[in-house]
Amino acid sequence: MSLLFGEDARVARWVAARIFGPGGGFDPCSAIGVERDGDLAAGVVYHDWQPDFGTMQLSIAADTPRWATPGTVAALLRYPFAQQGANKAWVAVPARNTRSLRLATGLGFVAEARLAEHFGDDDAVILRMFKREWRERYC
Repeated sequence: MSLLFGEDARVARWVAARIFGPGGGFDPCSAIGVERDGDLAAGVVYHDWQPDFGTMQLSIAADTPRWATPGTVAALLRYPFAQQGANKAWVAVPARNTRSLRLATGLGFVAEARLAEHFGDDDAVILRMFKREWRERYC
């Protein structure tokens, strides 16, 4: 697996297609892909950056769980925390998507809130990671 930089639009479209289906998207955003044999296996879109508050939302999609090695995750989390200076990164996961919830908590995100019917008829679980938690786990 290798990281793909500089193709924000391509990676964001790939992630959006897996999360939203046709027509969904992120704008403005930055993105990093994870490639395997030249094909995208996973991608992280960094959006909703609020510099005054130090928060950034991450949207993650993958075709395989094998992308999530500690080294790859550490590299992907460097962008919000080390490069942008965020204090808090957060993700919104459909409550019924137990696989994604397990992944997020396995990466070190902590459940913080639940938004009723945020994804149509499904709630959203908001999970967060603080910069200090990232440092303790990945640095």
